[in-house]
Amino acid sequence: MENKTDTWNCFSNRAWLAVILIQLCFFSLLIRIVYIEAIYGDQIRERAYIVQPEQGAAKIKRGKIVDRNGEILAINRNLISVWADPSFLKVSPQKAARQLAPIVGKSESTLIGQLSEKNKRFVWLQRNIPYSQLKAIRSTTQKIQGVNFQLNSKRVYPNGRLACHVVGITSFDGHGIDGIERQYDPYLLPASQSDAHIKDQIESIDNSDVGMPPINPGYPLSAEPFTQGHTIELTIDRYLQHLTEQVLADGCQKWKAKSGTAIVMKPKTGELLAMANYPSYDLNQYAESPEAYKRNVAMWMQYEPGSVFKIVTACGVINEKIASAETTEYCEMGAYQLPNGHVIKDVRPNGWLSLSEIIQKSSNIGIIKTAEKLGHGSMSSYVEAFGFGEKTGINLPFERKGSLRGLRVWDEYAKATVPFGQGISVTPLQMLNSINTIATKGVLIKPNIVGSILTDGLIIGEVKRFHPCPIRRVMSPETASKLTKILVQVTEQGSGKNAQVDGYQVAGKTGTSQKAIAGQGYVEGKVVVSFAGFLPADAP
Repeated sequence: MENKTDTWNCFSNRAWLAVILIQLCFFSLLIRIVYIEAIYGDQIRERAYIVQPEQGAAKIKRGKIVDRNGEILAINRNLISVWADPSFLKVSPQKAARQLAPIVGKSESTLIGQLSEKNKRFVWLQRNIPYSQLKAIRSTTQKIQGVNFQLNSKRVYPNGRLACHVVGITSFDGHGIDGIERQYDPYLLPASQSDAHIKDQIESIDNSDVGMPPINPGYPLSAEPFTQGHTIELTIDRYLQHLTEQVLADGCQKWKAKSGTAIVMKPKTGELLAMANYPSYDLNQYAESPEAYKRNVAMWMQYEPGSVFKIVTACGVINEKIASAETTEYCEMGAYQLPNGHVIKDVRPNGWLSLSEIIQKSSNIGIIKTAEKLGHGSMSSYVEAFGFGEKTGINLPFERKGSLRGLRVWDEYAKATVPFGQGISVTPLQMLNSINTIATKGVLIKPNIVGSILTDGLIIGEVKRFHPCPIRRVMSPETASKLTKILVQVTEQGSGKNAQVDGYQVAGKTGTSQKAIAGQGYVEGKVVVSFAGFLPADAP
């Protein structure tokens, strides 16, 4: 019995000893965890952040935006950022600064100040260093414990302000927020991503200083290059865009205009070759640019078109065979009183004028009398057929559609003013698209600013190509030819003489409309001046 008791006591003592040893091991492990967390926690978290798979722009290669000739308008550049843990620095700040200064582009004194902040466990020494410095940075940081680097990607716009309102911009997280960058964000930013760059970062991290084995991210690392987003090929021509922007800026500065826009389109296809706005801004300096400069006036501005809109009334009466280019109206010698007592005036007094002369001399009174023959129903039908009151459908964000309030109200004042472009609002792009309908012999074409979407790898492949998109026929080819002849007279004998181009016959129409301010109505001396046309007139 005593032997059994002794055996049991011995076993019990051993069990208690084992329990105590296990508890001591757990306690030691807990102390080690607390020690590592307290001493190295922040640094380890920063390192984990660098090697973890992420969805940010630094991990992928956002696609390029190029013009119709392949000239780059937007591209991602690989850059390097160097960081340090001052509390873990194993050499003196002076020695580390001496080695780092030549490769990070900072003075030794600045680096010494940053590296001497022992109370900090993470500090950026320099960000966005050119990728060409990778070899030198890798070699230097491997020799200095507590200093490391991170690869990242930055969106760059090589042409600065060129086509800024078309190209658009990306946010800090790499997503498009305006222009093509926003409209085609799903194509530019691929869903699948590569982690090859992480392998380079991991190889440069030495973990022996905290008694840890080499980092294993827990997922396979590929030797493939960055996943590349699709390339968006615009219809814009970089050279023509530059010329358009320069001429527009010169004109606005000469006439002291606060803003302006100019659009160049291929008539038969609807492709935009240039879309310029003044003022513009440098895409690489987006945050420092005034907000008002960032609006794409060509499709955002809503204004009363003025006399350019007279082409709609002329089209209606000719196409419906109500009148011809030779049909005359008496223009009241420059002053016409409406039934409500309001007086409509022409710039110059005119007697009897043909429809062609009404357009040529831009007579408001003449076009009012012409529109009376067309009637409200037909007038509304032609305005809508030309695409006014709806978006053109161009592949850019934030397009506005204008307003047809005057057509809805249609009181005595609206009956008189809508035919010469008051009481409604349009965008410059809508106005261009409407006169382009005459250039296409009567067919409204959807404007387009993207030619194709391409894959960008070893082999360039086409994902999608955009083709001309006719919307509807607005007038007969015969009507379009008659209107073209009228518009040629405008530039050769009428209000559009300044639009003449040596060696070409130009068809076009001028417009001047008063600017209205909420609560004040039309403001004396404040106007919007415009011109829309095409050339050569016989084969644009």
